[in-house]
Amino acid sequence: MLICDTHADTLWAMQSPRRDPNAPLDVTYEHLRRSADVRVQTLALFVPTGGMEQRPNVVERELQMLARLKAQGFRQITRLEEAAADAPNVLLSVEGGEAFGGDPAEVDRLAGLGVRMAALVWNNENGLAVPAVRSDDGGLTALGRQMVARMRRARMALDVSHLNRAGFWEVLDGQAPPLASHSCAYALCPHPRNLDDGQLRALFDAGGFVGVNFYPAFLSPDARADLDTVARHIAHMCELGGEGHVGLGSDFDGIDAHPLGLNNAGDVPALLAHLEKRGFGRRLVQDVAGRNFERYLQRLDACQGPKAGV
Repeated sequence: MLICDTHADTLWAMQSPRRDPNAPLDVTYEHLRRSADVRVQTLALFVPTGGMEQRPNVVERELQMLARLKAQGFRQITRLEEAAADAPNVLLSVEGGEAFGGDPAEVDRLAGLGVRMAALVWNNENGLAVPAVRSDDGGLTALGRQMVARMRRARMALDVSHLNRAGFWEVLDGQAPPLASHSCAYALCPHPRNLDDGQLRALFDAGGFVGVNFYPAFLSPDARADLDTVARHIAHMCELGGEGHVGLGSDFDGIDAHPLGLNNAGDVPALLAHLEKRGFGRRLVQDVAGRNFERYLQRLDACQGPKAGV
């Protein structure tokens, strides 16, 4: 089975000077190789609050961590058709538009390094967009719109997981469909980081994708979660028309708590087994596991035409 996870902060965790180097990681070679499944793990180049001036050092350190993972046996891919079962496969993403350093041309450089998706904003305003945790109003800036246009030329998916509602509706413009790499359903847990039913329906109708986040605070109002809590968010999205558009977006190595039974990437097959026990058909489980994300990237490539500038 193809299993894709559309968001993890492992590269940031590996290079962070604040992290205990002996602390275990959620995403490791051993965890991803625990089963015979074809595993694809998206790893974010994350630039946190701190301004554009920190961008070059943070991104380069994270790229050094990627090189370290490759030395351990990880394989970087840019298309899911390239994924193989003999080693963990890595897709690159960006979380926080500071990674572009205010220069739309930097989109092309990062696309050339294999970045397939990017979020303009994290939890802080950065001159590109307003985050969901700050305000529903404001959306994208003029520079943010330039970045989106450049991303679409480079076949880089726009990630709306941290974008506010105004920005969400602005980028749902009938062009290349965005994705939410690590978000949950607001109807089940009313957190500003989650997407409401109207947003979810519109995203699915547009051909987009949602990777369900494993962070308990996004899954349940009391921040207590288990395998079935995650399954309820997946089922709710399927009921809204998302059977062909929902997948997994763990947020591993970026979360400080986990659902019971989902402690690390090695536990993801247990979630898929739970979906089957809950009544999800085998084909739907395979779609949620990875095929929906694969089809999303195929739709993205088909609607954006030839790659430009990379």
